[in-house]
Amino acid sequence: MQPSIQRIGAVSRLTTKAAFRFKLIPWLLLTIGLAITTIPYLIRHDGTAEMFARVQLSYSLIVAGILLAASTLWLSCGILAQDIEKHYISLITSKPIARWEIWLGRWIGIFALNSALITLVGIGVFGILLLHSKKLSPEEQKQLNQVVLTSRTSVSEEPPDEEKEINLLFERRTENMNIDLANESRIRERLKEEVRWMNQLVKPLYRRIWSIPIEKKFSNKNNETLQIQVKFYSSPDAEITSFPMTWLIGDPKSPTRWEKNLDLTPMTTHEWSIPANLITPDGYLNIECQNYTDLTIVFKIEDGLRVLYKDGSFLANYCKALLIILSWLGLISALGLWAATFASLPVATFLISTIFLVVGSGGLFELIATEGTISTYNEDTGKGNWNYLDWLLVPLFTVLYQIVEILRSISPIDRLVTGQSIQTQEWLAYLTLIGSMLITPFSFWGMFLLTRKELKGN
Repeated sequence: MQPSIQRIGAVSRLTTKAAFRFKLIPWLLLTIGLAITTIPYLIRHDGTAEMFARVQLSYSLIVAGILLAASTLWLSCGILAQDIEKHYISLITSKPIARWEIWLGRWIGIFALNSALITLVGIGVFGILLLHSKKLSPEEQKQLNQVVLTSRTSVSEEPPDEEKEINLLFERRTENMNIDLANESRIRERLKEEVRWMNQLVKPLYRRIWSIPIEKKFSNKNNETLQIQVKFYSSPDAEITSFPMTWLIGDPKSPTRWEKNLDLTPMTTHEWSIPANLITPDGYLNIECQNYTDLTIVFKIEDGLRVLYKDGSFLANYCKALLIILSWLGLISALGLWAATFASLPVATFLISTIFLVVGSGGLFELIATEGTISTYNEDTGKGNWNYLDWLLVPLFTVLYQIVEILRSISPIDRLVTGQSIQTQEWLAYLTLIGSMLITPFSFWGMFLLTRKELKGN
């Protein structure tokens, strides 16, 4: 086992030296350095903490991530493809080393390079963020520390028991009717939509009350703050763009409850801070919204109202986000090496780029997976019109849809910009899924292909 590790380590060191020999690393560092230092000057912000963070964190990390992904794809496809095309691998395999050790050594070498590069990028972006944050006003600096440079978890109201409401409505409306199974299914689907909308609507001059379960550790802390995050929708034909509302937070019978009139715009995420001592002794935060307009507004159950509170440090959250980006780079390098075992550099690069474009069209995968057909969907029967290719393509697109959903389940940059926590358990599960379901299968597949490949000069 020890000689095998030494051989793999030797190949990984050769990979690192090759990256420097190609002058990839110096030019990449120069390009990324110029990008993250000039972005704050090229893109102006309005002076608010949220826009400042979006420019400093979001744009800088996105540009650096794109550059790292492109260089990883080029290096992983090029280094192995060159080994095969120029018969360097025949020279390597003349030594006592297995082909799978060569493949694994190449991947580890690229992964080590990316680890060093992502560390430098993380330090650079964070340092520039702290440097430029001193230019903000004192109020915005305080807001920056409260809503961005932090790690907050969110809680929302427990979803209502819609099934119970659906059953009550169904019994009431079909009491004297004979309903067959097919019609019952359609009626229940319509009732489900009706119940969901009724639970989300706030009619004119009506109110909406939430009772949010918050951990009791915040109930008696006068120096702690919580953030209320609100997003609502209205009719697209509404003539007004600002909706006056009254918000009451805390115990309705308490004279210290929080009360404020706010003019909010629809389809926009609004956020404000409140003291944590508004939480009741049993750990609940009571929130009431009064709609004083003559229009109906909608607070969706999934993102209508959330309460955010601090549960960790920004630095730990930042490191978790960088490791997620590193796992994506590890996946790209595995795909590049896999493609390079059977294709030349241009073909392998084109193939992986096409895969990324196809995976990016997640909406198509979702549509086929939910409708169960690649053909048209029949609204009357609630089923898709069967196609002779469905038996093959529907399971394939369903698997691809599940993979895309896994990759999209955590957006590290969005979490950082909004100050939302990446929970450790969620983070470990995400990395485990990417490693076990994506990187490992393609790695074994690539090692198998290289082992079975007939090499000239052998």
